[in-house]
This record gives sequence, structure tokens and C-alpha cells, in this order.
Amino acid sequence: MPWFLEHSGPILLAGILLEVVLGSLLVRSGRGIWLWPMLGVLLLTCIGVALERWIQTPKEQVASTLYAAASALEENNVDRLFEHISPTAQYTPHRARSALQLYRFRQARITHLEIEINQLTSPPTAVAYLVGLISVEDKQSQPIYTGRVQLEVLLRWEKDRWRITGHQELHFPRDW
Repeated sequence: MPWFLEHSGPILLAGILLEVVLGSLLVRSGRGIWLWPMLGVLLLTCIGVALERWIQTPKEQVASTLYAAASALEENNVDRLFEHISPTAQYTPHRARSALQLYRFRQARITHLEIEINQLTSPPTAVAYLVGLISVEDKQSQPIYTGRVQLEVLLRWEKDRWRITGHQELHFPRDW
């Protein structure tokens, strides 16, 4: 995917810089002919930002899957969580089901996310390294753990979306 589809910042920066240059030419020359290029740059900048928002890159799709899974975990919704886990996954579904049976998640937020996509595999795969903030309590609403966790999450493109195929707990509390 082109670099400009990942973030709208470069598109906006280029548009603003070109508008400043064209605006200074307009002021120096005093000729209204510079208004047409300025309008064209404004239009192209708006189209570029709209395209960036509309087109979802594979990294953005993986991130969307992970954020949706975290949201389902935070809601303690097993069915919604399992929509994002592959049926072929081994350890992850068992860990998720047992954790949701024993504990209630008050908070499950992703605070830092790095994604690597491998398009050379068939189907494509991805590895996401994330740092999350969780708050967990037992079924009697007694706090168990609040803090950071680090996970490595494996994903695979299945049918029409990314699904979690496995995970490894890089830094997780041992007491729950």
C-alpha cells in the first residue's frame, strides 16, 4: 500500500505547504491568477484525506480487529470475542474462555500497537506486538489485577477478514 494511505498527516502537510507558497505568490504578485492553483491544491488535499479515510490498509484492518477484540473483552462478551478468533486457533480460545469464566474485565485497552504484515504467505499473516492496560476482578467484584500486559498476537487473513490464530503472553501477571 502507498505510504500516504497510512496517515493523513503527510497529505495535509504537503497541502498546507503548497498553499503557503501559492499564497505568498498571490500576495507578492497581486494577481488573482494564483487563486486557481490554490483551489486545485485545496481540492487535491481534500480528495487525498478522503481517500486515506476511506481506504483501509491491511495494517489498519489488523488494528481494527484487535481493537474490536479488546472491546469485546472489556464487555466480557464471549460470543463477540470469538468472532475475531480463528476456529483453527489452539491455545487462544481456551485461554480466553477460561479467563472470561473466572474473571470480569473492567478495562481492556490497547495503549501501544506495532503490526508486521507478511504478504508472502498464503493466506497473508500478521504479527502484532501490543501493550495493553487491563483491569480484572473476580466474579464477586474484588479487584485482582490492574496494570500493563504485553502480548504478541498472530493473525491470518481468513475469508474476508483478519482473525486471531494465536497469542503469546510476553509480560503478564502471574497471580491471576
